Amino acid sequence: MIDFLLRRPVAVSMFYLAVVILGFLSFRNLSVEGQPDTEMPQLVVSTVWGASSPEVVQVFLTSPIEEAAAQVEGLEELYSSSTRGESTVTLKFNRDTDMEFARLDLNERLSQLRGNLPPGAQQPVISMVDTEDRGSGRMFMLCSISGPYDFQRLSEILKDQLRPELSSVEGVAELLVWGDREKNIRVSLDREAMDLYNLVPSIINQKIAALTDNYETSRSHLGNQEYSITIENSIRSLDELNNLVVAQSEERKVLLSDVAKLSIGQARPRSLSRLNGNPTLAVTIFKETGANVIETSDRVKQKVAEVLPTLPEGFRLDWVVDEGQMMKEQLDSVYQRALWCIGLIVILLLIFLRSVSAAMVITFNILFSVLITINFMYYFQVSFNVVTLSGLAIGFGMLVDNAIVVLENIFRHRELGKNKLDAAVEGVKEVGWALLAATLTTVAAFGCMLGLKDRLAVTYLPLALAVIFSLSASLLVSFSFTPLLSLLIRGSNLRREKRSEGGGRLQAMLSKPLLWLLSSYGKVVDLVLHHKLTVLVVTGCLMFLFTRIFFTEIDRGGFSFGFLRDDSVIVSIRMPEGAELETADDVIRQFEEPLLELEVGGYKDLSVRVDGVRAVMEVRFSSEMLASPYPLALKSRLIGIAQGFAGINVFVGGINADDNYYSGSTGYETYNSSIRLLGYNYKRLMDYSEKVLRTVRRNRRVKNTNIQTSRRSFGRRDQTESVIEVDRKALKHHAIDVSYLMGFISRNLRLESLTRTKYQGEEIILELKFEDADVFDIKALENLVITTEEGERIRLQDLVVLRERKVPGGIDRKDQQYAVTIQWDYKASYKKARRYNESVFSSLELPSGFSAELDYDRDLSQEETENLKWVLIVAAAIVFMIIATLYESFIDPLIIFSTIPLSFIGVSWIYWYTGNSFDSTAYIGLVILAGIVVNNSILLVSQLGLEVRRMDETGLTFNQAITKACQDRLRPILLTAITTIVGLLPLLDEFVVWLMDFPLIVWLIEMGGGSVAANEGAENAGLQATLKMFSSLSRSTVGGMISATLSTLFVIPVVYAIFFRGKQWLHVRINEVFRVLRADGEEA
Repeated sequence: MIDFLLRRPVAVSMFYLAVVILGFLSFRNLSVEGQPDTEMPQLVVSTVWGASSPEVVQVFLTSPIEEAAAQVEGLEELYSSSTRGESTVTLKFNRDTDMEFARLDLNERLSQLRGNLPPGAQQPVISMVDTEDRGSGRMFMLCSISGPYDFQRLSEILKDQLRPELSSVEGVAELLVWGDREKNIRVSLDREAMDLYNLVPSIINQKIAALTDNYETSRSHLGNQEYSITIENSIRSLDELNNLVVAQSEERKVLLSDVAKLSIGQARPRSLSRLNGNPTLAVTIFKETGANVIETSDRVKQKVAEVLPTLPEGFRLDWVVDEGQMMKEQLDSVYQRALWCIGLIVILLLIFLRSVSAAMVITFNILFSVLITINFMYYFQVSFNVVTLSGLAIGFGMLVDNAIVVLENIFRHRELGKNKLDAAVEGVKEVGWALLAATLTTVAAFGCMLGLKDRLAVTYLPLALAVIFSLSASLLVSFSFTPLLSLLIRGSNLRREKRSEGGGRLQAMLSKPLLWLLSSYGKVVDLVLHHKLTVLVVTGCLMFLFTRIFFTEIDRGGFSFGFLRDDSVIVSIRMPEGAELETADDVIRQFEEPLLELEVGGYKDLSVRVDGVRAVMEVRFSSEMLASPYPLALKSRLIGIAQGFAGINVFVGGINADDNYYSGSTGYETYNSSIRLLGYNYKRLMDYSEKVLRTVRRNRRVKNTNIQTSRRSFGRRDQTESVIEVDRKALKHHAIDVSYLMGFISRNLRLESLTRTKYQGEEIILELKFEDADVFDIKALENLVITTEEGERIRLQDLVVLRERKVPGGIDRKDQQYAVTIQWDYKASYKKARRYNESVFSSLELPSGFSAELDYDRDLSQEETENLKWVLIVAAAIVFMIIATLYESFIDPLIIFSTIPLSFIGVSWIYWYTGNSFDSTAYIGLVILAGIVVNNSILLVSQLGLEVRRMDETGLTFNQAITKACQDRLRPILLTAITTIVGLLPLLDEFVVWLMDFPLIVWLIEMGGGSVAANEGAENAGLQATLKMFSSLSRSTVGGMISATLSTLFVIPVVYAIFFRGKQWLHVRINEVFRVLRADGEEA
């Protein structure tokens, strides 16, 4: 086959020309995104119910919705959260679920509940994102809207012209508007008049709602078509409302104007937004699960560009946050690092091969392999993102391995006197089997990653596919195009190519250290062969030491993918429950106003959002500012302001998490230890949680314990609720029944109601409230006098008891089980805190029907850890089986396979030395190692076998044959190992930091008009998550490759010699046994 291809150079050239053309076309049409979306598809059901307590919401609202939602097909997980006046049920589905059908199914099931909801509860609303879940990560764009108009006009433009266009963009799930001020009709009820006519607010509400009801009266036939006749109601004017009959007695009709005052104006703002001190409308855009961040961002901006010219003059939209642009910056950084990888590899090739032509041949191998990979990615619909790019960057070092071995072997045959064509054919055939085995082992190891599940599969499967495609392409190019290009290189020796006298002197200068290295290596191999036991003992001790270090000193288990920004300072305040919006705004202004007085350029943007009792201020900085001490100084100043407040919850954080400030319960508190408990009985669950925390508190290192009943309550502890209890004994002494008493209490408690109605064809807010609603005191309720039907006047405090009780800030459930999280802060290193957390978890004696799970934030679950371990075990097993199949032996594969556990020494060393956490990407690095560390061992063991079999021909002793085989394979082993390691160095944070401090690099950057500080700041602005993943992957691979290469060069020859001598000894003993048996048989 090789001979056939080499005799068809034009056909091969045309094939690769087609590869180039298709590769560029595929790249242009390839889907480009930033990070893979690890979130599962979801639907969120939100329902509002006045100011009902979380316990009441859970029983009467959340539970029925949960029961209906649990029946939806394709449901994977069901979560619910009940907070004051609000129920949220989240349904997470399998990734292959048809979400349109799931939404329709859910809507039909909820429609059966809508008539049975508690009085006053609004209808459930289904959406694709939870806009209150600040951990969802789907908010990816934020813009501010301003112009020479009042807020009402801006709201109208946004609502009527811009919002419908943005909502229709593919990939956009929801829009949340901050600072919106809608038009409303205010109905102020007169309490005395309402009492006089025995009316309650609910009756007024019903009467007004009847004005906007639609009625289907009948059907009519016209010709061959049937028509439905509908009567539509709409409030046309305030006079119509004033003349609305709300009650009727024998004497007169009671009009709405008799019991209330009506007016039209702007509704009281429910949220506020400011940008750099200027009031604005802020629009937060949430994306759908699985939507491409970059493409969705581009579509949104394109739609805005189309709509803006049609909007009123002066209307302005400014982008504050654009995750799509930040993702592009990540990709640009990856592109740059990938180019660094290729550049370093080319430099190494020139140094080791000392031939420009050979270096060009291998560079072409990389180019064509990448283009073929892109074609495969386009065909299999694999997107181009930071994960697939990292797979290609990792593969660059491995892509050259096959080409280097082929080229080295071709020229070795030329040195033996063969012509170019025969040398190319024989050179490829001789190493073809070993290269096929080496590539297959790597491909098989990555193929095992198909067994990853859930978010691990979504995150790392594209990386595996990119490496599989690239390595397969590399093997194809090495067997076809590399030998063809080798025919163009002159000379019989790869390193005798002389272009000039200066080039010859350079080659001679480079040859001396390489020849010295080759000679010295031969002496070391001979030395270790004479001290086999010492080598094995030292290796065993190192293996035991670093295995122990790995399991005792290195933190394990994190999920390394996530996007956490640290380019801003955040101030978050939470007021006591019941505080006014304006009060929260006054507090946050005390942080905002000192920054507005600073000189221009002190920060990039200053945004403020106020929502109910919570306010958040975010100060964003440019890349240049981040490189200076200014952000930390500004943060310290804000902390100083925060320390002057008491009675409210304040958080100041960002830039550096080590000096964040907490005061009270803001929801930003950090606990380094937590366990989540689940059970079907809420009271027993809370009691058991308290019991566990009592045990935990006995440890002197434990501080700041907490029971988190709801993750949505965001800092709300137990709240106070007023309870009115009817004294039934007192009722017996008066002519009054319970229903009459409850009606009176309800009439006086229903202070305010917000609903929506139609006014002049437009949907606006209807605000129904008593005139004294803003000043009403619940304590004053006891002093009210109720008149019985017989005319008896009784003070309410004689019939009821008013008391206060504690209620949880929220109630969470998972799969219809109550869920609480017990948290504590363990004052020690993170490793010790985690070890103590795991010991508490393992010692739990759970009641029947209860369960528990470790609740590490952003860490691997127990199932994910087991999944990774099994993938690693299966990968190692398949690698061994492939090698055994190709060699038709067990001894050689065992020798080769021993490199895998020996590579673990380097992995443990590098994580222990750098002090980094061994996260999920590091586990993936071990899977990579299982496939690539055996490659050089395969080459060495194959050559060892060849030289040992030729001992009779060459006249060498056993040790000399092993030494010669090792020297023959030293250059390709070193070159492939070093290119792989060096190709990964640009992805390693420690190397990048060292490189950016290198004087030559600093000088080059400054000559180009840039600055190192600016470059570092840019990385801080949005690349941490990506670089962390790269570093973990590179760290595992680099550490493992270093120890595996040293093991291959010095330990594998010893192991091979021991196995070979053992096989010889066993063979001699078996022959002696058979000889004795034959002799005994002949004597008999």
